Amino acid sequence: MKRLESMVSVFEKVTAGILFVAAVFISVFYGWDTELSVSILWQILFLSAVCALGSIILPLEGEKEKEVSRTAMLVRTILYFIYVNVVVLGFGFLFQWFTFDNGWQVLGMELAILFVFVAVALIFYWSQCLEARRMNEKLKKRG
Repeated sequence: MKRLESMVSVFEKVTAGILFVAAVFISVFYGWDTELSVSILWQILFLSAVCALGSIILPLEGEKEKEVSRTAMLVRTILYFIYVNVVVLGFGFLFQWFTFDNGWQVLGMELAILFVFVAVALIFYWSQCLEARRMNEKLKKRG
């Protein structure tokens, strides 16, 4: 159940991030007057879900049996970043969000991927710090 909650949380944050960078990307590369089909909303939801599914390689916070070393966590994070890159670039190309012929669009997609990935990671880190702080405060009150 905790895994599902984690994946839903990733899905929510990735969806918000993709919506933000899509607005910027479309404005920069296609202009403010671009008209889009509603299908882009379904594409964003689908892409967010596929990205969230990949988060299964990351360990859940607080599960003792799944504790990993710093090195293992770094490797898993890099693998997840590669997974997200392949997913977003692959489906983005299939959805015709960009073309590999336009180097600026590819760079824009990579920057968008990096921005969303880092933003989601920072939000998770911040929320875990807040949770740890709350737990420490409760322990101090008990002790």
